[in-house]
Amino acid sequence: MMDGTTYASGRARAARRPLLDHRARSRLTAWVLGTLTVGFLLYQWLPILTLSLLSFSGPTGGTTFPMNGVSLHWYRELWDASIMNDFKPPLGRSFLLAIACAVTTCLLSVASAQAMRGRFRGHGLFFYLILLGIMAPGLLVGFGFALVCRILGIETAWNTTAFLVHVSWTLPFGFLAMLAIFNRFDPKLEEAALTLGASRWTAFRRITLPIVLPGVIGSLLFGFSLSYDEFARSMFTTGADITLPLAVMAQLDRQLTPELYAIGAATTVTSLLAILACTFALWGLRRAQRR
Repeated sequence: MMDGTTYASGRARAARRPLLDHRARSRLTAWVLGTLTVGFLLYQWLPILTLSLLSFSGPTGGTTFPMNGVSLHWYRELWDASIMNDFKPPLGRSFLLAIACAVTTCLLSVASAQAMRGRFRGHGLFFYLILLGIMAPGLLVGFGFALVCRILGIETAWNTTAFLVHVSWTLPFGFLAMLAIFNRFDPKLEEAALTLGASRWTAFRRITLPIVLPGVIGSLLFGFSLSYDEFARSMFTTGADITLPLAVMAQLDRQLTPELYAIGAATTVTSLLAILACTFALWGLRRAQRR
C-alpha cells in the first residue's frame, strides 16, 4: 500500500501535468493563428473582391447588389474609352514608373544597408534622413517639391519629378527590409572568402547576395507596390501627364458606374501579375545561383 507521502507526491505530479500535450497545443496554436490570418486576409481583400465582382454587372447594372445580369459590358466600355477618360496610357506610365522606382529602390537599399554595416561619421544622421520619407506627410512632400520646382523653373513630369518623389517614399521601406536581413548576416562568411583570396565584388556576388536575396526581393516589391498606388506625392509633381490615380479621380466626375470598378479590378490584377512575375524571376535566379 502507498503511504501518505507517495500518494501526495503522485497527486502533485498529476496537478502539474498539462491538460494538453505538446502536439495538441501545437495544433491548437496553428488553428488559432491560421484563423486570425484568414480573417485578416478577408478583411483586406473582401472589398476588392466585391468591387471586382460588381464590375461584371450587365449593361443596366449598378454599383450595388443585386447584380443586374453578368457580362463584360463595362470592360468593353473601358477598353473603348475616349481620349479624355482612357485609362491605358496612364496605366502604362504608372507601370513604367513603378518598375523604375522598384529597381532604384532595390539598388539604393542594398547600397545604403551595406554602408550602415560599418561605422562612419554621421551614420546616425544618414539613418534618420532616409527614414524621413516615411515620417513626412506625402501631401506636404509633393506640394513642397512642386513649389521648389516652380521656383527653380523645373518642369514637372511623371518620369522626372514624380520619380524622385516616389523614390523618397519607397526607399525607406526597402532600406529597413535590407537592414533586417543584414542584422542576421554573419560577417565571418565574407571574411573567410576574403581570406581565401576572393575579391570584395566576388565575395559580395557569391556569398553575400545569395544570403540577402530575400531582402532584395522585398525591396523590389516595396518599390513597385508603393509607387504603383501612390497618389499623395503624385498629384502635384506629375505635370501635364497624369498617372493612373488621377485618371481614376477623373472618373468620379462622371456618373458612378461599374466602369470605375472595372478600372480598379484591371489595375489590381496588373499589379499582382507584376509582383508574381518579379517573385518568380528572382526565385529562378536564386535557383540558378545555387547550382
